[in-house]
Amino acid sequence: MSLPNIPDITPRIKLKREEVIHLLLTSIAMEEISLSHIMNAEGEKIQHFLEKDDVSLEDLLRVNQSVERMLRSIVSKQILLQFKFDNILELEGKNKQSKRSKDNDACDDDDDDDDDDDD
Repeated sequence: MSLPNIPDITPRIKLKREEVIHLLLTSIAMEEISLSHIMNAEGEKIQHFLEKDDVSLEDLLRVNQSVERMLRSIVSKQILLQFKFDNILELEGKNKQSKRSKDNDACDDDDDDDDDDDD
């Protein structure tokens, strides 16, 4: 799996709100990819362990506990990513409202110009 390309960001770069939203969504996607790789590694750990012939119950319980701890951490991270995504959606909603009000203001200005022509 390849990772998405992110533009080079220097301290003086100026980003529009839409570009910021895209970068935030990209950061969530990259974190999700990372979490999927961790889950895959945990699955491979279990498979590798089960292929052994001389596995004790205690060893199985230790591996199970280790995987459970990792999955709990992943779930916690997923919750934080959901909060981040909700914030991005809210930001996008504000962005759309801002665009609509600008469009409405532009239409109102056009209407005012038409009124001036009648005088």
